[in-house]
Amino acid sequence: MIENLFSWSKSTDEKFQDCPRKFYYDKYLSWGGWETSSPRRTRAAYVLKNLKNRWAWKGERTHHIIEQVLKSMRRGQPIPPETALSNLTQMMREDYRSSRERKNWQDPKNNVGLFEHEYKKNIDDAVWKRVHDEAAACVRHFYGSDLFKELAAEDKSGWLMIEDLEEFQFDGAKIYVKLDFARKKDGVVEIIDWKTGKNGSDNSLQMGVYALFASEKWKLPLERVRASIFNLTSPFPVLAPEPLSVELIEKARGIMSKSIQSIRELLEDPVKNIPKPVEAFAFARRAEICDRCNFYRICEKYC
Repeated sequence: MIENLFSWSKSTDEKFQDCPRKFYYDKYLSWGGWETSSPRRTRAAYVLKNLKNRWAWKGERTHHIIEQVLKSMRRGQPIPPETALSNLTQMMREDYRSSRERKNWQDPKNNVGLFEHEYKKNIDDAVWKRVHDEAAACVRHFYGSDLFKELAAEDKSGWLMIEDLEEFQFDGAKIYVKLDFARKKDGVVEIIDWKTGKNGSDNSLQMGVYALFASEKWKLPLERVRASIFNLTSPFPVLAPEPLSVELIEKARGIMSKSIQSIRELLEDPVKNIPKPVEAFAFARRAEICDRCNFYRICEKYC
């Protein structure tokens, strides 16, 4: 039997900070909803949990294509750019069609559900086409970059991770991380994070968590870990180093500890990860959070 063990990730913290009630639906109400025999409300929470808005969908599919490209390259079977772009288009068309037909309600594991379809948002065809075109542009920019040429030419034995879900322990909690790409180069572990959206977001917590993971995973001092952002929305993307310092690591540790403690305070049994009654998990105070929430359909605030 699968246990609902306590865990933490950056996305977990974001959900909790947005709305504790949303966090409850995501982590507790939805648990077991993958079973067709699960209670109706549990099943609904699981389906809604897996919805993606169009921006997240664009990013996820771009990441998936790059993952395919790099893993094939590592096997010595490079994928031509036109094939990668064709795969992207086919994948997104199938996603869009199955979402519009609500196939995710029958089989949420194998069908994408888009937030805009679930909540009947009036999105013009031109907008959907632009989402695809932006994803395709990211893939083309990746192929045209100096980094791609470098990766294609180098010895792949130094590649450590390509979109692998990993974990480590911190404050008695399982911490999940998923590195887009990591390699060992010149005695240094280099972590590269693909970005497919707007610039300007603060990446310090994400990179701090990655650095903590890398130091533990590969038993390295901080000075032998590098982290960079690679913004694929740029026609000429370049590696943009993210400074890693003792101060940044300590700040990340502090944020993680505070977040984990805040969540545990809402648990009836922190060891068994049993939550307090749903009423203990407050609603979001800002309406804009509710407007974009996957769980709007089942939230007691509106039902």
